[in-house]
Amino acid sequence: MSIFFAMIGQGEARRPAFFLTRSAAPEGAVKITAARHAALLEDQAEGRTIIADARGRPVIDRRTQPSAETIRAQLIAAIRREAARRIHAVSPEWRQLNDLREPSEAGAVRFARIDAIRAASNAIEEFAGRMPPADLAGFPFATHTLWPEFD
Repeated sequence: MSIFFAMIGQGEARRPAFFLTRSAAPEGAVKITAARHAALLEDQAEGRTIIADARGRPVIDRRTQPSAETIRAQLIAAIRREAARRIHAVSPEWRQLNDLREPSEAGAVRFARIDAIRAASNAIEEFAGRMPPADLAGFPFATHTLWPEFD
């Protein structure tokens, strides 16, 4: 599938745009691959800016750095993914549903562990929220000491 790229708008309102068909794209739009499109969007999600080079092709402006808010949001998302991974390791969703339907001592232990993981996740997020932006890049979210240890 081909995707077309063009910068649209004027002045401060100028921004990158992608189009799925040549007929929808403005004159001068350049054709890019789906893989290039995905890579550009990934960089943009990390806080980078998409610009056009001298030939109108999309490139990432390497001078832009992710904002502190973007870095913090990415860190919070990573903490939440780690919590979800840990919860799934303790008890996948199907087991949690079974534990709700037929309560047992083992199910209660699993739910207590899930609660401990959620509490740790909240505490780690709060800790990360108070950190200076310069310290966020190397934050050890997956190995943080607040994560509970289970047998």
